[in-house]
Amino acid sequence: MRRVVSLAIALTVVIAVIIVENVAIAAFFPHLPRLTTDFSAAYFTREIKSMKQSTPQTLFLGDSVLWGYRIRGDQTAVSILTSQGCTCRNLAFKSGNPPNDYFLTRLLLDAGVHPRAVVLDVNQAVLNQSSDYYQTLHPAVATLAKRFLTPQDRATLTIPFRDNAFHERLDTVLSSISQVYAMRSDIRATLLGDTAAAPLPKLNPDVFAGTYDLLPLDNGNVGVRFLEATVETWRRAGVPVLAFMTPTNHELLHKYIDNAHYRANVSFLVKELSSRGARVIDLDRGFAANEFLDNAHLTAAGQRRLAAKLEPWLQSAGSRT
Repeated sequence: MRRVVSLAIALTVVIAVIIVENVAIAAFFPHLPRLTTDFSAAYFTREIKSMKQSTPQTLFLGDSVLWGYRIRGDQTAVSILTSQGCTCRNLAFKSGNPPNDYFLTRLLLDAGVHPRAVVLDVNQAVLNQSSDYYQTLHPAVATLAKRFLTPQDRATLTIPFRDNAFHERLDTVLSSISQVYAMRSDIRATLLGDTAAAPLPKLNPDVFAGTYDLLPLDNGNVGVRFLEATVETWRRAGVPVLAFMTPTNHELLHKYIDNAHYRANVSFLVKELSSRGARVIDLDRGFAANEFLDNAHLTAAGQRRLAAKLEPWLQSAGSRT
């Protein structure tokens, strides 16, 4: 009998601790200026609820350029625009790509989030079929977007689900019970800092050989297909889209990308996105070499210039309070 009572008390204590933790996370865990590298499905679900309850915002989708590779979250173009009065939300992340942008779009619209406008970063580097990020879904996006994945998506994309079905079910159950467990990666990154970046290579152009695929882009490219689907989905929802061609360090990469093949791909993307109702700004050659950390990632000064180039469009879209 004593053992039963002891077990009951222990179980009660565990339940009470979990309840307190869940309440504390809901009340005190911050809304981060940008997603952590390993952001969780639980954190993104929390953000979707927040966006649904807030006034219409301008959402930014993209990869590590908008996310702010190697700079602080408050130095990104989105944070700068926010400080200037934009009702902005940065949903770009370090391993972003067009398939992730598309499924984030589906998740947001399905949840009833209807932004004032969407800004989309279009980076030719992630359209390269040899890129690590070409067709890989982020684990959190893959988890949340399972119901949207078609057989073609499952055959085409790299979807990082657990190989062990039992472990996946256990993780799902524990995440539904404890917010601390579900958001452990977000909590760790907030308290201890985000995932450390790999050492920055010496800026030799040969380091970036093959970063940009100069084969003609077409609708057979997975990234192009999802990029077009993203813009089309927002258009059907009545949300204006600004797509900007990612600034690229042409001084560094001159011998690889200053050619007719690269420019033809830029023109193809501008035409395809414009035909689907997006306003397209070509910033590919709009930045000086000293505003880059490497081939495409911007310094803090480069992010300030990016904010300045985007700001007039945001004003016209009514994205400032």
